[in-house]
This record gives sequence, structure tokens and C-alpha cells, in this order.
Amino acid sequence: MNDVAEPYMVHDPREMAGQLINGNWIVARWEHLGEDEDLDHWTAVLRGHCEELDVDPYVINIPRKSLTIVFNGALPAPTFEQLENSIAAIEYHRFLEREIGPRPLN
Repeated sequence: MNDVAEPYMVHDPREMAGQLINGNWIVARWEHLGEDEDLDHWTAVLRGHCEELDVDPYVINIPRKSLTIVFNGALPAPTFEQLENSIAAIEYHRFLEREIGPRPLN
């Protein structure tokens, strides 16, 4: 399966770590990392929450796109096509200057 769901925003690093447990991956736009866009601090905080939950985060920074991808290193990695589609979805929202909302309730 190579389809990618509509992106949704998660702000809490603890919730992000929880999403990684479930096999989801994160595409973080650097402009959402806080006022200073402090990637090192954000990554350290996320790694700390992952450690609490026994998650092995695999972090890929993409400076040219100002994005960071994180997935659970203990689970099968998303395919290149899935990552490509995720990045395209994030870039589409960024291009339209459209905010990505919270996870829709079912």
C-alpha cells in the first residue's frame, strides 16, 4: 500500500512518539518547531519522549525543503514512494499557505 493519508498536525512531542509506536511517521515543517526553529532542541525533546516509550526514532533532515522526517526504526520503514507522497502533501499545504489541522475525529 503506497497511499498516504491527509496530513494532520500533532504539536505535542509525547503524542508524536506515540504515533511512531503505531507505525506512523512524522514530517515536521521547520517553521512549526517553535519561534527559533530550533531543530536540535526539537529533536532532543522528541528523542527523550521516544526513549520513555522505548521507541527507536530514525531522523532524516532535509535542509533543502526545511523538513525533518522521523519514523520508528524498529518497524518497517515507509517506502520511498510513501515518503515522497508525504513530502508532496506537506509542500502542497505549504505552497497554498494552508494550515494543517488536528487529527480528524472519527
